[in-house]
Amino acid sequence: MDDSQISSLVTEIQVGRQAIHDRHLNVYAYELLYRDPKERLTTYNGDQASSRVLLNAFMEIGLPRIVGQHLAFINLTEAFFTEMPDIPFDKENVVLEVLENITITEPVIQGVKKLHQRGVRIALDDYCFEDKWHPLLPYCDIVKVEIPSVDLDKLPALLAPLREQGIILLAEKLETSGEYQVLHDMGFDLFQGYYFSRPSIISGRRLSENHFLVIRLLSALTDPESRIQDIEELIANDPALSMKVLRYINSAACALPRTINSIQEAIILMGHERIRSLAILIALSRVRNKPASLFHTASVRANMCSEIAHHVAPELRNSAFTVGLLSVLDVLMDQHMEVILEELSLSPEVNAALLEQRGKLGEILALTLRHENHDCLGEELLSLQTLQKIWLDSSEKAFALAAA
Repeated sequence: MDDSQISSLVTEIQVGRQAIHDRHLNVYAYELLYRDPKERLTTYNGDQASSRVLLNAFMEIGLPRIVGQHLAFINLTEAFFTEMPDIPFDKENVVLEVLENITITEPVIQGVKKLHQRGVRIALDDYCFEDKWHPLLPYCDIVKVEIPSVDLDKLPALLAPLREQGIILLAEKLETSGEYQVLHDMGFDLFQGYYFSRPSIISGRRLSENHFLVIRLLSALTDPESRIQDIEELIANDPALSMKVLRYINSAACALPRTINSIQEAIILMGHERIRSLAILIALSRVRNKPASLFHTASVRANMCSEIAHHVAPELRNSAFTVGLLSVLDVLMDQHMEVILEELSLSPEVNAALLEQRGKLGEILALTLRHENHDCLGEELLSLQTLQKIWLDSSEKAFALAAA
C-alpha cells in the first residue's frame, strides 16, 4: 500500500468512542471505535485498513481531541503484533487491544511480549477464559471480560488466577444496573457498556432530594420568560454555581483578554444565552452517583447540536444547545423524559424535540444521536466529513470545560 492510498484511507476512517469507568464512575479511558463510512460497521475491516493506517488516523486527528487527558484503548489487527510498526504517540497514552479473532501464533506471542517489555500496556478483548489465551497473560495488563458470555455464578473462581497475576479486570458489555452492582461487588476494577448511557427507569419512583433541587434550578434556568437580570441574580446568589461559571470563563478555553470578576460582566461580554447554557450544564453535574462521562456526553451533544444548527438553521443555535444539554435528563434522573419535562418551563419546540425528536430541533438532535451511535453515513443536512469535524470540535470544547 503506497502513501497516497494510506492518506486516502486515513481521511475516510470515521472515529467514535465508548467510555471506560473506574470503580468511582470516573472516566478511566475511552475505547476508540472506527468504521468504514461506506458500511454500518463499528470496526474497520482489517483487510481494508492496516494497523498503520489506523494509528496514522488517530495521530492525524489528535488523540487529545478524542480522549482529552484519558487513556485511549485501540483495537489493532493481527499484523500489528507480528510486523511491529512504530507507535506514533506516547506509549503512556494508549492501551493496545488484542482482539478475540486474532490467531494466537508464536509471532503474535513474541510481538506482544516485546511490546510489554517496552512498557506498552496490553489488553485482551472479549476474554472468555479459554486456554488459547494463556501464553499471552504474562504480558497483559488488562483483561476485558465479556459479561454476556460468562456465568456470573462461576465468575469469581475464574477470576482468581487473573488476580494472582496482578491483572486489571474490566467488565465489558454491561447492560443493566444489576450487572454493574454485582460485578462491582465482585471486585472488577473497570467497567464498560451501554448501561452507562441508558436510563435505569423505575416506574413510580419519586425524585430524590438531590434530583429535586437540580430540577428546581434547571426550571429557573430554562424558563423562557426569565430576564437577563433574573439569570444574573440566580447564578450570583448560588456561590458554587457562580464560582464554576467564572472559573470556566476565565480559563484558557475561552481565551478572554482580561479577567472577568462578576456574572454581570460575563453576561455583558459573552451574552445571556451562553451564560445560561453554561449554568445549565453545571447544574446537571450536581446530580450525584452518575458516571462522569454522562456530563461530557451532555456537553458534546450541546455543542454538536448548536453547530449543526449553525449550518442548517442559525436562528435555532441557542435552542439547539439547550436541547443537546437536556437530552441526558432521563438517564441522569432515572425517570421518563415526559415526567421530568412536566417540571420544567420549556418551549413547545424544545419539548417536542426532547420527547419525540420532532421539528427542526428534533431533526438536529436525532442526527447528533445517530452520529454518536456510529449509525450515520452522512445526511441531507450535512456530509459525514462535516459531522465528524463538528463532533471532534465539540469533544475538544467539552474536555476544555471539564478541565476548567
